Amino acid sequence: MFNQKFSLESAYSTGAKTVFNHFMFFFVSIVAGILAGAIYLAALGIVDIASLHYHVAALTKMFGHAFSMPTGSLHYAGTTVHESLRSYLSADVASQVLGRDVISIDVSGSELAHILSWLVPTALLFKMFLDMMAIGWTKLALDLNSKNTVSLRYLYEFYYLVPRVFVVNLIVGLVTMAGLMVFLVPGLFVYERLRFSKYFIIDKNLSIVKSLQASWALTEGSVLHLVGFTLISVIIGSLGHLLILAILFTAPLQNQTEANVYRQLTK
Repeated sequence: MFNQKFSLESAYSTGAKTVFNHFMFFFVSIVAGILAGAIYLAALGIVDIASLHYHVAALTKMFGHAFSMPTGSLHYAGTTVHESLRSYLSADVASQVLGRDVISIDVSGSELAHILSWLVPTALLFKMFLDMMAIGWTKLALDLNSKNTVSLRYLYEFYYLVPRVFVVNLIVGLVTMAGLMVFLVPGLFVYERLRFSKYFIIDKNLSIVKSLQASWALTEGSVLHLVGFTLISVIIGSLGHLLILAILFTAPLQNQTEANVYRQLTK
């Protein structure tokens, strides 16, 4: 558990260099993900795209104020940010989620049927679409670490891996959550031991069970250093979200660094 089998300094150094050399690819893929999310929300009638189109400047100013002023992210121009968003949401959504306690949201039988028959299936499909792009990112990171040629086709080329990666991520998430609920340490331990399961599917095309077993074996003796890696990742990720545009660099950096750690461990 205490043996260091990889160098974080080397991982971050290599990751940063790779991001700089392929920044345009990461920028395009991030924009594609944002556009896909916007189209999905608009198709479900959750966000009014036409209203957003005419109020981009106002929204930018509002969120800039929320992140920079002492009042924080809860207030803007004398009202709450979520109330300010009312005009950008569909009437049905706004009436349900704005200006009231979320716990007291009323859901009728017909609305519940709509959620189960339409919203949940489409949400799962959208999640799988995002997983497909994430798999492309991971495959790209692995191939760049191996000095292989890559292309934008990676964003959709590995769609056949989505079901296995989806199930593995679900298993790892549920087991980690269960461990965290029992006590923090078991959750962290299980997460670090299984975090590379999806990598074995993407890199080695293993089955779900074998990928979990392979990750457990790979991380033997490296848990403590992997926890340190996770903490650094959380800090860098938080900075990316706070600085907003910095996420264009921090998101691919995290992806490249984790892939490099995986490559070091598998050596």
